[in-house]
Amino acid sequence: MTGPPAQRARRIRWGTVFRGAVTFSILAYLAYKIDWPLLAAQMARADYVWLSVACLLFGLTYLLAAVRWWFLMRVQQIHLPLRVATALTLIGQFFNSFMLGSIGGDIVKAVYLHKYAPRQKTHAALSIIMDRVLGLFVLLCASLLSIPWLFRSSVHSDQANDAIFALVVVFGIIAAGAFVMATAPFHRAPDIVHAIWRRVPHRHVLELVVSGFRQHGAALHLTLASVAAGTALTFMLVLAGYCIAKGIRLDVTYVQLLVIMTVAICVISLPISLGGHGVREGVFVLMFAAFGIISVDRQSGSGQEPAILFSLLFFAIPMIWSLVGAVVYLTYRHEYGSVRAGPPG
Repeated sequence: MTGPPAQRARRIRWGTVFRGAVTFSILAYLAYKIDWPLLAAQMARADYVWLSVACLLFGLTYLLAAVRWWFLMRVQQIHLPLRVATALTLIGQFFNSFMLGSIGGDIVKAVYLHKYAPRQKTHAALSIIMDRVLGLFVLLCASLLSIPWLFRSSVHSDQANDAIFALVVVFGIIAAGAFVMATAPFHRAPDIVHAIWRRVPHRHVLELVVSGFRQHGAALHLTLASVAAGTALTFMLVLAGYCIAKGIRLDVTYVQLLVIMTVAICVISLPISLGGHGVREGVFVLMFAAFGIISVDRQSGSGQEPAILFSLLFFAIPMIWSLVGAVVYLTYRHEYGSVRAGPPG
């Protein structure tokens, strides 16, 4: 096999190998440094009432995620029932948890959605991409709005200040990019700009995002409704993390955790490791240490166990809902053809 498809397959294969090597290296390093008996003792002292509340809150986040995506589909004139959007969200979570990447669930959702609205393939993909973009944007906004309270209530290390500065930079880039995509007259750009643009890899994804921003401007009430659902989701997600922290007796405030989780989610979203494993644990250790919540000995690595335990629980507790998604997947009855859709795309 030769040509672009073969080259794309090789890139995907080598990318997976690279992320697998990164994942294994980080996990091996952390496993070597962790005091496992201490980690087990901390888990044995955990308050399972708080952890149970965290589990319930994670369930609410998936419901809110379904509502957010439901509004975004309506922006694209795809009118699925909310119960179908909820079922596909849970199925997507199942595949996100058990496939080797963080977008496996998105691919599965796109396949289902294409069957419901076969003439809306582009719009279906666009609703899923915008769901990701909007979720990250709302999380960044909430984190940045919390920074003034954070500065008044706690003392920062240089690492914490660097993390906050990085969030400001990322937010600025996203906001500037969103403004350009929503307003710039790309069709009037010089020919040389179009020539350069045709060489940009994966430009079709960027073109979908541009189209999405302009479509959302034409359906502002639905966009605002999806933002409201995304804001509630962010509140519930951080609250679930806060309950995990309380359950393992980590002394962290809600606002601190909002910033810590924002940085962690931003980093985990990058294609560095398989499913964010290893990177997630490393980021939580660095961020908890940066805010003075844990104290880590640089030589032995002792002291990082509470952050590692938090990371493991932050991954493991939602797995319960992933199993619910597995049940939905196995019992789901498709009703294709019952969906009203707008113009083909």
